[in-house]
Amino acid sequence: MSTEKFQKETYSKDMVRQSFDVAAQDYNQYTSLQRLIGDHLLLQETMQRQSFQRVLDIGAGTGYVTKKLSQRGNVNDVYALDIAQSMLNQARYHLGAGQATGFICADAEKLPLTDNMFDAIYSNLVFQWCENLEGVFSQAYRALCPDGSFVFSTFGPKTLIELKESWGKVDEAVHVNSFVAKNIIQRNLEAAGFKNISIEAENKVVYYDSPKQLMLDLKGMGAHNMNRGRRVGLTGVHAFKAMLQAYEKLRTKQGVPATFEAVYVVANKNCG
Repeated sequence: MSTEKFQKETYSKDMVRQSFDVAAQDYNQYTSLQRLIGDHLLLQETMQRQSFQRVLDIGAGTGYVTKKLSQRGNVNDVYALDIAQSMLNQARYHLGAGQATGFICADAEKLPLTDNMFDAIYSNLVFQWCENLEGVFSQAYRALCPDGSFVFSTFGPKTLIELKESWGKVDEAVHVNSFVAKNIIQRNLEAAGFKNISIEAENKVVYYDSPKQLMLDLKGMGAHNMNRGRRVGLTGVHAFKAMLQAYEKLRTKQGVPATFEAVYVVANKNCG
């Protein structure tokens, strides 16, 4: 099976929507890593040197990046879009009046937007949950104005490598979400028509008190295992304990490590 086909078949969109709807109420207490990555995303050069009439935040969640964008002096109107209505409700609450021009509940693969509508589209840690990257990128391309900027972050394949390897010592079931590499992102962006593509990655290691705490955090942020190939039903107690024992062998003085590969992308529409 090709990597592209695997990406298209990996996640159930209804499960993604339901997962983030459930997580919405308590989402902010689990998202320090997302905010850290979002802050880095907002440092991209494109926002420092241009003026924007309209900006779209895809996968706005509770509105952290949306709010930051609305506070930029070179941005006039900011729109928040998310697949989960509960997340948008939280965004409305946290943003308050006047910090977002509009809220749109929609799938990134089926944007209900007119062509050439936005000067920039931002997205923080969303596209790893999308089934069809080329389709997502094509939708963003269509919605962008000529010379518009597409700036986003996602997770790369080194994400949760410790958890994957620990489960790998127990069985061959799919216990951890899968993420695509930079070359696949590049290829899908090019297929959608984007130019001047810049892709960078960095590993961020977060330390937890225990592997159980890591998994509770993943569930709290709506990022628990959503692969279609996951084991249906409860994982056996023996297998779960064996995974915990394997993971504990990685413990350091700081705690048990969890790697998150943050991938940062900047691309442009119709630039030479």
